[in-house]
Amino acid sequence: MKAEGFVIQNERRRPPTQRALWSLVTLLAWMAWLYLWLPLVTLVAWLAGLRTAYVELSAERYANQTSDLLAILGYALICAVVFAAWAYYNQARFAHRTRRRQGPAAVSLVEEVMALDVDAQEAQAMRSQRHCTLVFDKDARPVVRRSPDRESEPA
Repeated sequence: MKAEGFVIQNERRRPPTQRALWSLVTLLAWMAWLYLWLPLVTLVAWLAGLRTAYVELSAERYANQTSDLLAILGYALICAVVFAAWAYYNQARFAHRTRRRQGPAAVSLVEEVMALDVDAQEAQAMRSQRHCTLVFDKDARPVVRRSPDRESEPA
């Protein structure tokens, strides 16, 4: 027996509890690996002077200047209000529309019939559907699936 026979190639065949357990084990292994690199990252950051820059820029010199912080928070609040207003405007404008505005068709119905090798009624039905999946059978003939509750019909 080959070695590939013992390894499950399809991840979805495993039970969900086993997949969750192995995902947790993988996460813990990555966390341990990153934890082992932490002293080196700390050393590099210390050598680069990041702690000194943080202390100089944030703690000591600017301890009394809360107006800058309040101004930044005010700007952030204004941006949040503008983005929320824009989102609510778009929701109110487009909430009950299921489709975008219909523009001219990119391809005429005759061209579509000729390209897909289907009859005109089938092509028109495909255009009128909101969701339509076109697949090909073994003989390279198109098969249209209109919705999950209808059976596939050969064109």
